[in-house]
Amino acid sequence: MSPHYDRRKFLTRGLVVGGFAVAAPTLLSACVSSGTESAPAGGLGIASQRLAWIKNTQFAGSYLADKNGYYTQEGFSGADLVAGGPTAPPIESDVLSRTFAGVSQVPIVGSAVAEGAPLKIVGAVYQRYAGCVMSMGANPISTPEDLYGKTIGCASSSEPVWRNFIAALGLDNSRIKTVPVQGDPIGMTAGEIDGYLGFINSQVVDLRAKGFDIRTMLLADVGFPLVGQVYITTQDNIDNHRDKLKAFLKAEVRGWTDVLADPQRATDLTVTEYGRTLNLNPQSTFQCCLAGNELIRSGRPNQQILAISDEAAEANIRSIAAGGLDLSVTDLFELGPIREVYQDNPDLTLA
Repeated sequence: MSPHYDRRKFLTRGLVVGGFAVAAPTLLSACVSSGTESAPAGGLGIASQRLAWIKNTQFAGSYLADKNGYYTQEGFSGADLVAGGPTAPPIESDVLSRTFAGVSQVPIVGSAVAEGAPLKIVGAVYQRYAGCVMSMGANPISTPEDLYGKTIGCASSSEPVWRNFIAALGLDNSRIKTVPVQGDPIGMTAGEIDGYLGFINSQVVDLRAKGFDIRTMLLADVGFPLVGQVYITTQDNIDNHRDKLKAFLKAEVRGWTDVLADPQRATDLTVTEYGRTLNLNPQSTFQCCLAGNELIRSGRPNQQILAISDEAAEANIRSIAAGGLDLSVTDLFELGPIREVYQDNPDLTLA
């Protein structure tokens, strides 16, 4: 990154992510809440983070960190969980301008960093990225080669991931028709498109609950080994507010540990409190939570939630390099703070 980087200029011109120019952020409405347990208020202020999507179980670890008082126990005065959605400003711009942290995806963060954004990935909820190609049972897409001759719907926010996936697997893009579809795969059920780039822990569950025979091809299982739901913050926070960052990460680890231990409570909080305006179906939401938990678990003993190994970081860099992002591990990742959290708190490691 250039030492003459101008943050104001970056925000003024907006992010260019995956070929899409995205405007600088506007103010979003946000709900400021605090933990219900009594805990001493510290001097760290509000634990503010921009979520990548609406308030479904995808962010249940943060809900439990809030509800169980983990943010306040770590020295924050409360939490500000800012919802996203298809019309929300880009996460990366919000983190640069108004929130302490954000939740995003590796190729999207990589695109912003390549444009000069002083951001780093500091942890990942999912060991495997949740993105998948959804298709109907009557016309399944089971392998990357099955994409040839197909029309695939893709939201603009997922376009960088899709472009990188096609490049990383060496697929012929001219043989795959990609059309913009904003966040709703229902057109696939009517035969308007053959597949949809969705998430195995949300749209897949929703459509199956409605009786549709949905098949999936998880990108991480067919040669695109990305971690998913990554936490990002600014280089300034890493350099000058490291204790605050570690406190934030510790609270998140504790929250996600609770989600793994009690997915039903995580579901109930999502449906009745944090996502109550969404009118979520309790049964489907529970299944979404279980699907997300499977992405969190590595299957190895002594797992450290949110931590990213050197090998995983390098694999992620190789995957996005195929899409034209010339970044090193140190350009995109800062793994020191989460590792320090576990050094200071070895009891957080899962048995």
